[in-house]
Amino acid sequence: MVKKILLGALALSSIGFASDLSTVTGESAAVFAKKETNGDKPLVYLAENFHEMATLPGFSMGAPSGLVSSYGVAFAGLSGRRDSDDTDGAMALGMGFGNPDTIGGAVSLGIGSIDPRDGGSFNRGNLNLNVGHHFKEYGFGWSVGMTGLDLWHASHLDGDRQDPSFYTAVTKLWANDILPVAITAGFGNNSYADINKENDRKDKVDGFGAIAFYLIPQLSLVVDYTSNILTTGISLVPFPDYPISVNLGATNLTEQGSNDKVAAIGSIAAAYVF
Repeated sequence: MVKKILLGALALSSIGFASDLSTVTGESAAVFAKKETNGDKPLVYLAENFHEMATLPGFSMGAPSGLVSSYGVAFAGLSGRRDSDDTDGAMALGMGFGNPDTIGGAVSLGIGSIDPRDGGSFNRGNLNLNVGHHFKEYGFGWSVGMTGLDLWHASHLDGDRQDPSFYTAVTKLWANDILPVAITAGFGNNSYADINKENDRKDKVDGFGAIAFYLIPQLSLVVDYTSNILTTGISLVPFPDYPISVNLGATNLTEQGSNDKVAAIGSIAAAYVF
């Protein structure tokens, strides 16, 4: 029986946590792969359409995905960051549109500072949008997108940090029955530029990338390099019959930027195909 659930690969961006957590919390992509436990197909392989998909772990912790969503997909997530001095959190929700066999994508709302104890509950919100195309015969996807279009922010927040970021990305999935691998690469400005560049990052463009190894169908190991920040962690689907993913990792291992501290990050995300 075909499952009608899928998991949005909720991106946890190291630069997003450093500048505006809610921006990248809302950047979600759907993996067009499914799990197979019998037959002559590899353990993880490309699905023909979204309604054939099963829940799979994520493949990025910061780099935007080349894979986009579709009409009939809704997703939501919560994420957080903790270093020695600070804790922050965000939430996101969104929906897909179109058909990635031609042109598909997703629009989402990111809401920052969800902890009322810091006096800043829901004090920033922004819009995220991506569009793209899937080349399923090659296990490949390409997208362009925008993150962090300011909808509202508290008066005490720096207005210069509210500029949106633009990017283009590709993701390639090598499906096999030994060690499936997903590689993402692209470039973008502002929040995707080197975090050490100040004040003019919206005019700077830098590359980003991520690689994920699917050790088992329910667990992936992810290494991500975005905005000169190295992030690594795992994405876990605890219960394969339920569309829930847990992502845990460490970000800023390279100790870059003004907040040059290694931080623990985590998220929980889910999506549903209707």
